[in-house]
Amino acid sequence: MDGEPPFSKPHVRWAAALLMAPFFLQILGFGQTFLGSGLCGELFGNEAPLGLQGAGFWYAVLFMLLLGLQLMYGGFLLLARLLELPKSMEPGLYATGVGLVGLLTLLFLLTRTTGLPYPSPQGLAVGETAPLDPLSLILVGSSLGGALLLLGLKRRLAER
Repeated sequence: MDGEPPFSKPHVRWAAALLMAPFFLQILGFGQTFLGSGLCGELFGNEAPLGLQGAGFWYAVLFMLLLGLQLMYGGFLLLARLLELPKSMEPGLYATGVGLVGLLTLLFLLTRTTGLPYPSPQGLAVGETAPLDPLSLILVGSSLGGALLLLGLKRRLAER
């Protein structure tokens, strides 16, 4: 197993797929369905001027950026084997993915329980909590699944 090329385990591809899926589920129209609007639902169909946007819009912008980063990270994981990255980069790259999902999960929990500050015409305002819907749980669950796979890969590397 030691002669195996870096980033070649099937778990890497599964983790990449699970990390990329939330972006596509959100963008491809699963928002505003019976599952709810998801993490970024406030971005779509909102016609109010930027200065009058509420907390939900700013939460959606934040999560869209995070889902975009997660998409790029997942794509990089898929390309890592082709780029012939050294084996020494594996643990750090896996830890980066776990950290990215950890940040997304922390912000998800904060926006659903206490709210975050957001820009308003009067300065920073304390935002209200965002609604919890099934689609947002699916998106975060998929991300957590990918992070768990990466954590397992990182631990296996540490055992060697």
